Amino acid sequence: MTRLSLVAVAATVLTLLAPRAALAQDRTYTLAEVETKPSLASVATFQRVVSEGYPEDMKRRRLGGIAEVSFVVDASGKVEPSSVEVVDATQPAFGEAAKRALLVTGFKPGTVSGSPVRTKVSLPIVYRVQ
Repeated sequence: MTRLSLVAVAATVLTLLAPRAALAQDRTYTLAEVETKPSLASVATFQRVVSEGYPEDMKRRRLGGIAEVSFVVDASGKVEPSSVEVVDATQPAFGEAAKRALLVTGFKPGTVSGSPVRTKVSLPIVYRVQ
């Protein structure tokens, strides 16, 4: 095969594969579909953020609780703000605090075939009075 033919074949293959690659980047994977699940970039930082964001009224009343939130971690490890949803919370204030905490939290993204991908995550956040 001549050099020009090889270039033409390579260009055709790249053109055919490009839409699939773009779709893979836009696709949101479930935890069951990824090889490596998203994880907190820093557990200590997340714990500090959750503690500092503990709702004052709940703290004053010495009430603990749980907020379960669902969200998408993008391929760069950031939480997509529009994806954050409170699934359940023992008190509405815990749900709002959990949303705020997630928006400033970094993650290591999930991966498929070694590449980072958007991943849907559900996470319970526990609030305890100390």
